[in-house]
Amino acid sequence: MILHEFPDLLWLKSQIEHRFANRLGWNYQGLATEGFPTVIIHTHTKTAYRPDVKGPLSLFLNRKGSSFCRTDTHRVRVSEAFYFVSNRSQPYTLEIDEDEPVETFNIHFGEYFSEAQLHALTTPADSILEGAGEQLQGPGIAFHNKLYTRDPAFDRITERIYRASKEGAPDKLFLEEQLAQLLTHLLRQHRHILAAIRDLPPAKTSTKVELYRRLSYSLDYIHSDQTGQIDLDSLAATACLSKYHFLRLFKLTYGSSPHQYLQQLRMDKARHLLTNSSLLVTDIADTLGFENSQSFSRWLFQRLGVYPSQYRAAAK
Repeated sequence: MILHEFPDLLWLKSQIEHRFANRLGWNYQGLATEGFPTVIIHTHTKTAYRPDVKGPLSLFLNRKGSSFCRTDTHRVRVSEAFYFVSNRSQPYTLEIDEDEPVETFNIHFGEYFSEAQLHALTTPADSILEGAGEQLQGPGIAFHNKLYTRDPAFDRITERIYRASKEGAPDKLFLEEQLAQLLTHLLRQHRHILAAIRDLPPAKTSTKVELYRRLSYSLDYIHSDQTGQIDLDSLAATACLSKYHFLRLFKLTYGSSPHQYLQQLRMDKARHLLTNSSLLVTDIADTLGFENSQSFSRWLFQRLGVYPSQYRAAAK
């Protein structure tokens, strides 16, 4: 189901409470089953406030502009470079308050669809054959509530879904195949996270998970503000760790210091803006948090050996 508006909030919460027992979606669209259906919300809006929605497994991303998402007490800014994940029945809050319209492309996986797909992805083939005919149960995976980088593989899948959604009523089989690929991608990211958690210093598993959660909060803090005006005290405070422990664990988990990580993010954004936008160099410098275009030019030349205008010309 593709929606180009956010459904009425009171209606939605009532439907969620009754698990869509009447099998009706927004605007009286018929549903094949009870339970939260698969919904893609592609809107253009300057304002939205969707508090405490107990949705299904959901991905929040924007094709243009940014929004804010919150789960529990963790609130993040979702820019065009990232997506955010909330889990089934986990209350989330979505906020949009911008001067220019934000183009959302939020993907809510139908609860039965996601359970069946995740079950298939995490169950050995022999077990699936032995359990043929039994009702599939989800593996109970709780994905981490954090900003995930939109890598090329993710963008290729979501772009195919977007193009299909523009065709009106997309082919159901094609759409489900792409959504299954997206779940596979998400599960792959989850396994990378589990590996990172296992590599943390020896401690109880619950302690390692908590340490990773705190470190991911500091990473989200960096991702939400790439202007370079972040200091070590604020990052350590976000993670609720001492500066010494924070620095050691951050570098162990992410392979670089917070400063190095931030500089790489700024470089990636600078390259993207110089290559894919028509912004003036002065505007790019301002976006990246530099005092002026001269300091941005010196910074880029020190790292790449070219000035912004030269980099832009070579990329054309």
